[in-house]
Amino acid sequence: MSWTRMASLAPLVSLLLLPGPVSTAESPASPAAKGIAWKPCPEDPWAQCGKVPVPVDWARPAGAKIDLAVARRPALDPRKRIGSLFLLPGGPGGSGVGFVLFGADDLDPQILQRFDVIGVDARGIGDSRPLRCPPISDSPSEYPRDAKAYAQLLQWHKKRADECRRLTGPVFDHVDTRSNARDVDAVRAALGERRISLYGESYGTLLGQQYAEEHPGRVRALALDGNMNHSATDVRRYLLTGSTGLERLYRRFAAWCEESPRCALRGQDAFKVLDGLLARADRGELKDPAGTVITSIDLVETIREAMYGPNSRSGWPALSVYLTRLQAQKPVRLTEDFGDTFQPIFCTDFSFPVRDFAHLRSLMAASRHAAPHTRVDNLRWIAVAGCQGYLPRARNPQRPYRIKGVPPVLLVNSRYDVSTPYSDAESVARQIPGSVLLTYDGIGHTSYTRNPCTTAAIDRYLLTLRTPPPDTHCPAEPAPLTETKLEPDTRQPQWLW
Repeated sequence: MSWTRMASLAPLVSLLLLPGPVSTAESPASPAAKGIAWKPCPEDPWAQCGKVPVPVDWARPAGAKIDLAVARRPALDPRKRIGSLFLLPGGPGGSGVGFVLFGADDLDPQILQRFDVIGVDARGIGDSRPLRCPPISDSPSEYPRDAKAYAQLLQWHKKRADECRRLTGPVFDHVDTRSNARDVDAVRAALGERRISLYGESYGTLLGQQYAEEHPGRVRALALDGNMNHSATDVRRYLLTGSTGLERLYRRFAAWCEESPRCALRGQDAFKVLDGLLARADRGELKDPAGTVITSIDLVETIREAMYGPNSRSGWPALSVYLTRLQAQKPVRLTEDFGDTFQPIFCTDFSFPVRDFAHLRSLMAASRHAAPHTRVDNLRWIAVAGCQGYLPRARNPQRPYRIKGVPPVLLVNSRYDVSTPYSDAESVARQIPGSVLLTYDGIGHTSYTRNPCTTAAIDRYLLTLRTPPPDTHCPAEPAPLTETKLEPDTRQPQWLW
């Protein structure tokens, strides 16, 4: 698979419409800004937009500056206002401004009444000096077949990084999460807030952890949902954790297909179906409507995407239709959109060294042995192979965070999370003394605003700073076993209020 092509679940959903080294001491506070000149946001009459200048390189605060785009939804009840709540999106590459403009309406009314909801486009994202790269053409596969192809891949990565740096400018080398944590504190200072509350999801949890380490005294509340583990350094374990997790989820999908009339594969062996499709893909026999070959990696990535959303079982009917149409040799459209943000950001926060092609090949063999049907977690493979040769070094390499002196932190994670495995959340919990890990015993990546139990727990924490008791679990929502619409259980556990 190349960077030009990454399968998406979006076309599957449409099928349903068809008939049928830092110290433990707190970092210095960012220089106080003069405030933010707010203007109405064109996309949302309830929101205000502004800019906050920050140094390109925080090691040279008097040097060149860039403007960070900031959005705010003011508290609806100023008399009961608690403070500012920063929304830290995932990605890497999610827009904090977009999170506020297009996601704030999903928040509980009490949150909107009592918090100014803040979103920041991180450096290199959205309207904050976005990363720019030339169009990709003739990129080599991230799954090289021999040592020569691997050498060509490394050369292409370096060339790609050089081209992106030339088009983006100096900020290209300063899009690491530590720099973003300093940026968040600069926005805090510009807002005039002494302390802030933060909600981070997926890659945004990394920013939340980093901010808590750098500025523990500035944290009022920190809720992290779908947790990234910045202490992960073992490349083999990193890959196998993802690959075995995906295989386990496909097994659950196969079991669901045996029971549910909503599965288009019902009556067939879902494992044999997948194995047969992968064999055809390996022979180059699967194509989209434009005639572009659908590789086995494209197919597995589409399956991975189907496991994504909170209560993502709702995506399983679409996945079953997708596999059925492929099986019948009907053309299926795949989208192509990986963006310019993943490599520049991820590769400066994480480094998983690979010695040579033989080492890379052994990693693939281990993954395929551990996951005989789904083979490999493509996202984690790209995170490893895609960074080889891209940058000379990671500016913010992996290490355990040393977080002390913060209020109790609330961590939330799905038991079966295809992107941020539960074991990563357990590791993060060990790194944050006094934190509480709330477990959603279901499937999906992040759950805030989508699962009633976890949403109520996060809202309660943000409003009152009260965490659930240790080892609290939220029950999994039921699978779509019949055509009858299943309403989620909106009852709240007794410990919530």
